Amino acid sequence: MEIIKQIAEEIFEEIKEVRRHLHSQPEVSFCEYKTSDYICAYLDRLGIPYQRDIAKTGVVGLLMTNEKAKTLLIRADMDALPIQEVSECTFKSENDGVMHACGHDAHMAVLLGTATILSRLKDKLACNVKFVFQPAEETEGGAEPMIAAGILENPHVDGAVGGHVMNHVPAGKILVKYGEMMASPDDFVVTIHGRGGHGALPHECVDPIAIGVQILNAWNALSARYTNPLEKHLISVNIFQAGTSYNVIPDEAYISGTVRVFDENIRQKLAIRMEEIANNLSETFGATCDFTYNFRYPPLVNDKNMTDAVKQSAEHILGAANVIEGTTPSMVGEDFSYFGRHVPATFINFGSGNETMGITMPLHSANFLIDETCLKTGMMVMSQFAMDFGR
Repeated sequence: MEIIKQIAEEIFEEIKEVRRHLHSQPEVSFCEYKTSDYICAYLDRLGIPYQRDIAKTGVVGLLMTNEKAKTLLIRADMDALPIQEVSECTFKSENDGVMHACGHDAHMAVLLGTATILSRLKDKLACNVKFVFQPAEETEGGAEPMIAAGILENPHVDGAVGGHVMNHVPAGKILVKYGEMMASPDDFVVTIHGRGGHGALPHECVDPIAIGVQILNAWNALSARYTNPLEKHLISVNIFQAGTSYNVIPDEAYISGTVRVFDENIRQKLAIRMEEIANNLSETFGATCDFTYNFRYPPLVNDKNMTDAVKQSAEHILGAANVIEGTTPSMVGEDFSYFGRHVPATFINFGSGNETMGITMPLHSANFLIDETCLKTGMMVMSQFAMDFGR
């Protein structure tokens, strides 16, 4: 729709300044107080009613067209990371040790731009739209408590869409992915309680390090033999701490890491088998262990019909050449997945990379930058999808 392109072009500089302001004022998870204030003030100017302080700092704006119409939820995350920014952009973080290194400033700007476009086209809009600004995606997750607070009702949400900037996708394009897109980012902690002593007298000790190595080897066998080799999953041990001296066998060893899975059945089985292995091997060698498995976000699996619809809308507004269909899922986690447990949902990537400008940094980098034209792309696609959703 040409009117969407026209408005997006008209407000682009304003939305760019929105993003830059948010970038300069980052706040970590569940502490997005000034961010929430800014969003609410912006929605006030648009005349869009909202609820705030949902799941502590979350905001939900509602553009209501008809009580009997379908309702689309569009989500943006708000929190920044505890990273010291090293880029020299003129709007760099003013909060020491905190940075929008994952593009959430851009996501909020895209959603406010979308709200601006749709508020101007309300008389042409055939659905209701909930603009969800969600806290704490980077840590404990704000999606689940916001859903528990009832944001999928009054009016009932019929579908949800979210997006994320990505520098491996060129600016001006978007990426859609059918089915499995992101894994469940679970984590685990094991403490092995042995009996320490002199390193020259291992027979008088119960060595937690040697037991930990046996546990790691057995966990590796889970991926090689216990699970279907065609299923995508991994067990990644990233912390193994024990001992303070070269000639002393310690009393304890500490192991921690992450498990990434796409299939819920395998997820549950791995958690059970990992604990059984840790306990059984510890007992076999005369030790005990404490095992904790933390189930974090569920796998993000995109709904086919929603993905079809977003793809069609994106092709309409951007042209088919600018819509990429992804083929490889990511082992990174994303709590947008909670929405997909309740309503048909899909998650897309806004291309934000630009090799000519040197913008190729990965997410969570201390010098992360984006090509800001992705803001225009994002708000055009989200607006076009909203216009198409109710028809």
